[in-house]
Amino acid sequence: MQADQYFDRAVLLYGAGIEAKSTRDFLSEFAPNVKVYVTADQGDIFLPDSTIIAPSEIETLCEKGEIGTIIRSAGVSIYKPEIQAAKELGVEITTNINLWDKFKRNGAKLVAVTGTKGKSTTVKLTETMLACAGIDARLGGNFGVAPLDLDDHDIIVMELSSYQVADLTAQPDFVGFTNLFPEHVHWHNHSLQQYFHDKLNLLRREGPYAYALGAQAAVNQKVQDALPKYAHELAAPSAELVAALHATMRKSRLKGPHNADNMIIAAKLALGLGASEEGILKGLETFAPPAHRLEEHKIGDHLFVDDSIATTPEATMAAIASYPDEKIALLVGGYDRDQNYEELARTVASSNVTTLCCLPTTGERMQAAMDKVDHQIDVFAAEGLADAMEGLKRRDGFDTIILSPAAPSFNQYENYIARGNHFIQLANEIFK
Repeated sequence: MQADQYFDRAVLLYGAGIEAKSTRDFLSEFAPNVKVYVTADQGDIFLPDSTIIAPSEIETLCEKGEIGTIIRSAGVSIYKPEIQAAKELGVEITTNINLWDKFKRNGAKLVAVTGTKGKSTTVKLTETMLACAGIDARLGGNFGVAPLDLDDHDIIVMELSSYQVADLTAQPDFVGFTNLFPEHVHWHNHSLQQYFHDKLNLLRREGPYAYALGAQAAVNQKVQDALPKYAHELAAPSAELVAALHATMRKSRLKGPHNADNMIIAAKLALGLGASEEGILKGLETFAPPAHRLEEHKIGDHLFVDDSIATTPEATMAAIASYPDEKIALLVGGYDRDQNYEELARTVASSNVTTLCCLPTTGERMQAAMDKVDHQIDVFAAEGLADAMEGLKRRDGFDTIILSPAAPSFNQYENYIARGNHFIQLANEIFK
């Protein structure tokens, strides 16, 4: 069925960011006659040829039969009352990714990667390895191009968050699953069990696929229980290739023991897709980490590490482990989504962190967690990044300053990119 026939009633775009613009462009091209509504929970809306409504108007329009489809942006929870009410009225709830699968996939193989942390690095590594092996692949999804903006390629590699896999209808050919930790409880109906269930939806596919698991996922019983019998595990690289990968990693820009695990997942996926060992090693050698993931900047006498993309305590612990020989000043704190910081506090207390700056709002909980453990760390609170950097300027005892917040940015910044950019801007202004 063509898109212009599929949408027989008006469409509502819930969310008005980059993903919504991508969807609006798709509708303009493939279903130009459909009426398009748009709404958002916050922020200004700038979408052409769309009628702006308030979220409170959704149910009424659905009851009248005017809206047949709601295309939600990733950040819009499927558990929102407005979404649930529309679903009960028979309105289809879908996403940019599901529409790509239905109308624009064109036979491409889909490599879908998820996990609580490590997925951005894994998809970028996989794509780089495939490209260096001469295989036509492109990044899309949560990291990369919005799916409906993708051109035709033989292989599409997608990083998918729990927000995106919760109602995913696409059938992947290959799945990478890095690990599974508590995360995003607020989005998943404020339920940790619901988060696990939604995250594992990527494994509960109707058709066969090949998969590669990270070390933590491989021994996680929830992951094992979700794997269908008709999915098959990709073979591990040979011992010789594993040794060559580790040797190459030591000379590459890939840092930290956690990334050694991501490297093996990427290698398994690339081998399964037909990449040569030479291409895989070349991909690792030339790999450029995702922006704001352990991104290093030498400014003045200090090394500044922008790890703004680290939105979980586990990611921050991985960042600390990536710099075992440096004296670290660590900045943590951001938007509160009910994560537990006690293990992070224990890790920091026993690490080479000498100074800890706690930012709003989760910084308060991090300080409280630090109060429960024995340590000799200089812990101080700041009102924001500018205040934090001024506070660090007045201190010493460290050579590396890491922004690895263990929380999202939404309480003070539009996204992690803006937070990371501000961190480096301040470093240049204050420490240069």
